[in-house]
Amino acid sequence: MTGTIPVLEVTITKDQFSSYKKIFPAHELPIFVNDWGTERIEIIGKTENPHKFEDMHSEVDRLVDKYGPDKLKSVFGSSFTDGIEMSINRILEKEKALNGSKDTAKSKN
Repeated sequence: MTGTIPVLEVTITKDQFSSYKKIFPAHELPIFVNDWGTERIEIIGKTENPHKFEDMHSEVDRLVDKYGPDKLKSVFGSSFTDGIEMSINRILEKEKALNGSKDTAKSKN
């Protein structure tokens, strides 16, 4: 199963003097919420270029390489592969419902 998922642009506020702009696939948002909390993250919107992946296994491998298995377990649970897959599927379903189309990750801007 190949997939396409929206990429989010967010601002993370570290303190009153500094904030960071981050761009990442939508299913990685729970990782940043876990690290920073919801009150420090502001979602600006979707970018024009969606994230494409070959299959669920390769996407999980990419996330393990990027964040490590311990971080993924703390965010998505001990069976983090299932948690990541569920997160991606929920995002795809919501995008499809919002857009009413098959190309779920394209920005409407």
